Amino acid sequence: MSEIYFIRHGQASFGEENYDRLSPVGIRQSGVTADHLFNHSIGFHAVYCGQLQRHKDTARAFCSLYGAQQPELKEPTVLRAFDEYDSRALLVARTRMAQDPGALSFEALKLLSRDKRAFQAYFADTVNRWIAGEFDAAPDVDTWIDFNNRVARGVKQIIRQNRRGKRLAVFTSGGPISAVVKMTLGLSSQATVDVSWQIMNASLTCVKYTRDRLTLSMFNNATHLILERDPALMTYR
Repeated sequence: MSEIYFIRHGQASFGEENYDRLSPVGIRQSGVTADHLFNHSIGFHAVYCGQLQRHKDTARAFCSLYGAQQPELKEPTVLRAFDEYDSRALLVARTRMAQDPGALSFEALKLLSRDKRAFQAYFADTVNRWIAGEFDAAPDVDTWIDFNNRVARGVKQIIRQNRRGKRLAVFTSGGPISAVVKMTLGLSSQATVDVSWQIMNASLTCVKYTRDRLTLSMFNNATHLILERDPALMTYR
């Protein structure tokens, strides 16, 4: 059987104007992850990532190590299929819903981002409304179904491109990884979202595949970070 390693990006810059870049911790996490895979002789045949900068930056350390020996791994193949859903679009859609008395203004959202726990509670409730279809008519918002279908198409595409005995690396986000878990285990939408909140930065999730079957073999493995004995590397956002 072949394998796909789905690697969540390192910690991004939460609360800053440009979230879509790695924090100093995220850069360290990316290096630790690449070193772990390379030093344990886990070989790969192809590398992919989403379009977001945090995906590309997390893949950089991996490509630097592996690409020195395998030129085909010097740069990831970029696929939109592995982009995260647009969290800002969801928050904007909720703010613009006049019938939601609990929606926060744009100014209040900026203040809320300073409190990670409070923000997570509000954002989780927003995502639950999204999967329930409340924002389906909002501009710039992909529906929950469309998002899952996009990820599924990406997985099928890279499987078509890589048949027997292959191991692939995909640098992506928690949303697409949870969608892959949904595909393998047949989870409900709510269970899929609940799983997504548990996925750590720079963690490893592995799926084995044949032509017509996906099997989850590893989920949210952060052993490589734990072994560094630095609690600062254990992050979710």
